[in-house]
Amino acid sequence: MKPLHPLLPAVAFLLCAASLSAQSTVSPGGSQEKPGIAMVKPQAWSKDDQATVLEFQAVANRTGYYQFRTAKSPAYQVQTAKVVTVILFPEVPSSISSSEQRAALQKTMDEFAANAKRFPTAARLLDQALALLKSDAAKYDAGSIKENGQWVSRGAYFQKRAASLADLIKAEVLSAPKIKDFDLATNQYFIGLQNLAQSEPSVRPVLAGVQALYDSLVRKEARENLLRQLHAGGIPLDQASDLVKKLRTLSPQEDSNANLFLQSWDAATGKAAALTAQINEVQIQFESSMARVSGAPSITPELAASLQQMADSVKKFRAGSPPAIIHVPLQLADAMSAMADNLPVLAKQIKARELFDAKAILDSLVAQASLIGPKTSASLAGIQKQVTGDVSRFLVLRDEAKMLADNDKIEEALKKYQQAYEIVPTKEIAAQMEVLKKQ
Repeated sequence: MKPLHPLLPAVAFLLCAASLSAQSTVSPGGSQEKPGIAMVKPQAWSKDDQATVLEFQAVANRTGYYQFRTAKSPAYQVQTAKVVTVILFPEVPSSISSSEQRAALQKTMDEFAANAKRFPTAARLLDQALALLKSDAAKYDAGSIKENGQWVSRGAYFQKRAASLADLIKAEVLSAPKIKDFDLATNQYFIGLQNLAQSEPSVRPVLAGVQALYDSLVRKEARENLLRQLHAGGIPLDQASDLVKKLRTLSPQEDSNANLFLQSWDAATGKAAALTAQINEVQIQFESSMARVSGAPSITPELAASLQQMADSVKKFRAGSPPAIIHVPLQLADAMSAMADNLPVLAKQIKARELFDAKAILDSLVAQASLIGPKTSASLAGIQKQVTGDVSRFLVLRDEAKMLADNDKIEEALKKYQQAYEIVPTKEIAAQMEVLKKQ
């Protein structure tokens, strides 16, 4: 988890407290580039109330003595035994925005007041050092907030602070790979905003806005997961119906994809049953017509009319962009439409002995024929077997004729080419035969 942002109260308090603490001593070997005063006795054995004030701009605690930088000397030395205390003047805090920071400010002022009482000769200097702190305390007590050295109204300050926290939260929420794995309740920025809202009612709408954004993203992710399952298909219709019910509870009006899916679902469910029945009726009619086929199959006028009506219904159904999960045997309908388009062409090709073209059509139709039914599949498979056999025989005869021709066996080559031509009368074979006849 990320550390608290500097805007959060606890951190702000610590920073303020550190800057306000009046350091009465400088650790041995240490130094401070800060102004202050030292109370110095005339002799080591003198009483504390005999100490006089020494003003300095910096101080260092050496072994056995203090070294001060003063207005008159850059390195004025005083024996440690003569120094009653060293008081560093406090820095004016750049920010005062909480009761904790105000308490730290008061603690510093109380410490300096105690020192002023203990050392009356230093009271004037100590009061001067505290003048700005006392002014800041008065302004805070009057209802203002100090931020980066500037005083603003309490409302404006906390609104800005709440907005900053909200921006930090939103950035993390929006960048989360999966919103369901993002725990908003334990996010430190969100906790800081909640704490702020407890004491500052004016920022509660900001908190509510962050919560609303998070909730909307949770719903969005849940909707996307449901739509992914529904679009993928492969699940029973009753299970799909349960998923649709869940989708309706996730404010689908927020998402155009979810809204369109539900509209499509509602429109399609009523039409799906009627279209399925129509396709199944055409399938029965198609299978019946195939049972009477001898040779290349053909489409009767009655079947052609039924197929056209079915194709129109399928086109209208698809135009409504129905959810894929709603089961309608559209593959069966497509297979029958493909048959209707290709069987007349196939019949002409077989009759014209254009067997290579016929074979290409048959190869594509056989798989679709299995969707329609066993009679259609058997009819197409039988024709495919016959055409494939004829093509194979043609290729063997053609290759044998070429071999004979290459060996100058003209008569035998012509005979083989003639046999191949009777199977598939191609221009290539005819041209080869004319060449051989002239030899």
